[in-house]
Amino acid sequence: MGIFDFGFNPLAIFSLFAVITNSIVIYLIFSESLQVSTNRWYSYSIISLIVWGITEAFSRLSVTGSAASFWEISGSIGWIFVAPLFLAFTIAYTGREKILSKVSAQFLLFGPALFFLFLSWTTGLVVNHNIAAYHKVAYDWVGTLETPLFWLVFIWIDILFTAALWLFIRFRSTSKDSQRRKQTLFMIVGLLVPFLGGSITNGLLPIFGIDIFKLAVPLTTVMSVTVTYAIFKYRLFAINPATVVSNIVETMNEILIVFDPNHYIEFVNNAVENILGYKKEKLIGQHLKMLVGSDWNNFQEDVLNPLDEGKQVSSVEVNLQTLEGQKIPVSFSTSQFMDKKGRVFAEVGVATDIRKIRELVIDTIAERNKLTTVMQSIVDGVFALDKTSKVILANPAVLSMLKLQKKDILGKKLDDCLTMFNGEQKVSCKDLLPLKNLTKDKVIAQLKSLKITTSSSDKHIFVNLTSSAIKEGKEVGLGAIITMSDVSKEKELEEMKIDFVSMAAHELRTPITSARGYLSLIQKDGLDKLSPEQRSYIDKAFIASTQLASLVDNLLAVSRIEQGAVKLQVASCDWIKTVKDCVANFQPLAKEKKIKLIANLPQKLSNVLIDKFRITEVLSNLIDNALAYTKSNGKVVVEVEEKNDEIITNIKDTGIGIPQEALPKLFTKFFRVSGILEQGSKGTGLGLYISKAIVEMHHGRIWVNSILGKGSSFSFALPALREKLKYSKKEKTLPTSFKNLQISKN
Repeated sequence: MGIFDFGFNPLAIFSLFAVITNSIVIYLIFSESLQVSTNRWYSYSIISLIVWGITEAFSRLSVTGSAASFWEISGSIGWIFVAPLFLAFTIAYTGREKILSKVSAQFLLFGPALFFLFLSWTTGLVVNHNIAAYHKVAYDWVGTLETPLFWLVFIWIDILFTAALWLFIRFRSTSKDSQRRKQTLFMIVGLLVPFLGGSITNGLLPIFGIDIFKLAVPLTTVMSVTVTYAIFKYRLFAINPATVVSNIVETMNEILIVFDPNHYIEFVNNAVENILGYKKEKLIGQHLKMLVGSDWNNFQEDVLNPLDEGKQVSSVEVNLQTLEGQKIPVSFSTSQFMDKKGRVFAEVGVATDIRKIRELVIDTIAERNKLTTVMQSIVDGVFALDKTSKVILANPAVLSMLKLQKKDILGKKLDDCLTMFNGEQKVSCKDLLPLKNLTKDKVIAQLKSLKITTSSSDKHIFVNLTSSAIKEGKEVGLGAIITMSDVSKEKELEEMKIDFVSMAAHELRTPITSARGYLSLIQKDGLDKLSPEQRSYIDKAFIASTQLASLVDNLLAVSRIEQGAVKLQVASCDWIKTVKDCVANFQPLAKEKKIKLIANLPQKLSNVLIDKFRITEVLSNLIDNALAYTKSNGKVVVEVEEKNDEIITNIKDTGIGIPQEALPKLFTKFFRVSGILEQGSKGTGLGLYISKAIVEMHHGRIWVNSILGKGSSFSFALPALREKLKYSKKEKTLPTSFKNLQISKN
């Protein structure tokens, strides 16, 4: 027959009534709050009691011994766990909740319960598994006690209930709160009912072989009802505002003092011992002067007199005296409590220890003074902008540099005070401020030879400028910190040098041209009258004059570039055709040197907007260098590709290569690689510098990769022309990348 083969037994109503009652209790507890740990532990114990009641009712309703045995064994999961869960509730209720978070405590509470549950389900040591031993009596199913370890479980349960009872009694005796004492009394009474009655009917008598009606479930239900009554009468487990405030007061770091109108102390919190060293009990009933000490007159004037006038005193700095006589600076706030008739019955003061704050303020002032001293003495100009580009700080050096007074710049927008040009492009202060919030310190802009004119003067200076921002700038209202170093004299010397080189080159060009002309006539018409040795001299002189003329031309080109005199005449250009023509021009030289010159070009390519003459000069220079440093039977390959909106041209050779240490200096003026590379060409050391300048004027970039002994690859990239150009008689519209270039009328 099945485990659900039930018959009518009116005595099962006791168990079912207990189940219904405890279910209502669970609902009521859930309706209060499960956020409080005391509620949760109490709910767990009631759930165990409900499981116990259900299995006991089913056992009494069973019509067979096998069914009764099954429900008796199943019910052990309920009655074994009631005691440890109730003890956990007691621990939480009496303020020892932290104990329950420890693994060792959880093991001691629930480890034996799990062990006994295992024995009850798998063996007959705790619960009788012998179906034949069960027989029906008028009130229940009973059986001979063949469970040798049942007494151990019984003693363990009573020990847990005894521990809970002791915790309740001790907590009540130490509590000074009358409401708490009443609440705890309910707990004690409720626990005693199942502890005494249930232990007798369900434990002690069965051990001695005396079978009576078991009352543990209904008696434990009496306990749950008693505790539930305490919940609703005293709101025991709901978050009690008074309890919360009391906990906050005792755990707050500030000193809380309650004193009467005559200034005698009635209450202090724990912070008074932590900060001043006084025991709370020693201060109760003492005059407030005990805490103030020798500063009593100042305390009366600054705190008590305004308080007696009905004013609220807030954040007054005073000194309190420690037990050892040391003075502690505090920020003191106080207010009065009045009854309904307006009579003052208490005054409450809160004192915040400000020693660390004062140390921080002193350190901040010291650091500010250091910064001020550094700012005053630093040679470079320094000023700071806020987020709206207003100048909020300027050191004497920057005022002297710009010939301004503080009133001319502080609090004003930078653009209203200064006009800045980087070359021909005007620089706005927006270019010096971060565009978004920063996550780390960052350099926003670094500008060299920036031309600055002030609003109060027509004179200008040249500076090297660096704008930086810090990640905390938003919190302190700082936009950017800008440093300037005056390079006007250096700029003037540089211009003088460029002017001199330009003048010298111009003056040299005429005699050199004349010398080359006369040497050319001699080579053409007078070679028959000269000896072979004299012809050799003439040839060498002509080569030397040609090299000198090339040097002069390059010097003039460099001078014009550095003066900004080079104006590009740009136009849309078919780059594939341009490269083909340039490579074709070098084919005779390549055949003469027995070098294979190849052009690998794509079928289709975007146009480029370039000054064709200047860029062809760059391409020719790179191909000429590749042929010059490649030995016979070598190879030079010119490749073109379009990538990331750029047209990239690579000139690769199988020549002697370039040492790695020479690569960073390769595009600087007059740099030539020493050693074996000097034998390949007698150049001026200006070709690559000029090439780099021309490419960058086109908003492009140039670079080199090389392996010594295997060859080099020179590359330059130009912006691809993807935007359609629009022309009119009066204006010319260019893509953004080319906004500083001139368009050729052709």
